[in-house]
Amino acid sequence: MGYPFDVYTYGVLVNGFCKTGDTLVAVRWLRKMEERNWKPNVVVYSSVVDGLCKDGLVHEALNLFSEMSGKGVLPNLVTYTCWIQGLCNFGRWKEVGSLLDEMMKMGMMPDVQTLNILVDSFCKEGKVMQA
Repeated sequence: MGYPFDVYTYGVLVNGFCKTGDTLVAVRWLRKMEERNWKPNVVVYSSVVDGLCKDGLVHEALNLFSEMSGKGVLPNLVTYTCWIQGLCNFGRWKEVGSLLDEMMKMGMMPDVQTLNILVDSFCKEGKVMQA
């Protein structure tokens, strides 16, 4: 006996595909959610953002931000931390600074994980003073 898929089932699938490195499959499931007029939440979007960033598709992850905002889904600390990690991995420091500023303007302070990513990334780049 099968059970019908719902928005939560799709969310779990998207998250699972992202965690196993199948980000493009996760994006397809995200689009299927939207086709069914189900609204992905910030957790679903954050999973996809994280997967895209880990796959080196930072530009696509940033595009997803615009899409989220256009649909009224606001990023949370996890979403920002995923973007910051992706940008740090590619040395896009100016954009990292802009995201940190934006995040703090929204009332979100970096947590220990976000700060660890920043310190680690700066140290790996030889930017010890910034760290």
